[in-house]
Amino acid sequence: MAFLRENSLANEKARRETSRQNLVTAINMFGNQFASAFQNPQLMMKAIYYAVLVYGAFQVTRLSLAITAQLFMSKLSKPQLVRETSKLYSNNYVTLPFVWMRKRFMMSMKRTEKDLLQGVILDKKLED
Repeated sequence: MAFLRENSLANEKARRETSRQNLVTAINMFGNQFASAFQNPQLMMKAIYYAVLVYGAFQVTRLSLAITAQLFMSKLSKPQLVRETSKLYSNNYVTLPFVWMRKRFMMSMKRTEKDLLQGVILDKKLED
């Protein structure tokens, strides 16, 4: 029984050492590749050029999609005389019902001119 346990421990140590050596070899290989790539200025310039090109294409695509979406929204969603203050704004769509309820609550609490002047005496003769 003890022999099997020692044999299994030796196998486990050998497996760990092999895994460690594989990891060290892979890291060294990637390190050498990166070092040779960074030492080649022509390759670095091409990499930077393509990175800027991809980033620029991404930004132009994003901007054009935003402009197109804004164009469709302006054509399809609202009449021209809708006031901007009547819109509901939120970055989080989950909170829109709460924003709508708050707006309705505030509108229900809105006081009219008649309510505001209730109890106010406007005639100077009545003050004395």
